[in-house]
Amino acid sequence: MEFNLFARDEAELQERIRLLEEHGRKILSTKILDTPPVAIGEAEALSEGINLFNEERFWESHEVLESIWRVSEGSEKEALHSLILIAAAFVHFQKGEPDICLSVLKRATTRMPMGSSRIPIDFTKLRQNLDSILNSGRIQLFKI
Repeated sequence: MEFNLFARDEAELQERIRLLEEHGRKILSTKILDTPPVAIGEAEALSEGINLFNEERFWESHEVLESIWRVSEGSEKEALHSLILIAAAFVHFQKGEPDICLSVLKRATTRMPMGSSRIPIDFTKLRQNLDSILNSGRIQLFKI
């Protein structure tokens, strides 16, 4: 579950986190929204995007991967676009929109690289996961 929590200062934020954890809630991450974003390198952004995807935080993964996609070129741009579409598809799945999810996953397959890519992801396995979902019509989340 993702939600916004407002606090006046760091002390209030820490107290609210403590109370949530005291009641059995696991906090995966926090993000202060009123500070300017910090620029990170391409490799770090890719790693963060993959980690967010694997934590099923698909919207955030989509946003991070899109930041790299905007400045990429050629086959790398297409490969990133396929990852962004997969993350977007799973956002629709999380929203209870399986038909839209399947449609976007199908679009993602058209963007996937056929050969090797500079992006350190097993696109063959990724394609197998998508083919399995599209052939069966059963959406199953997976890690990349």
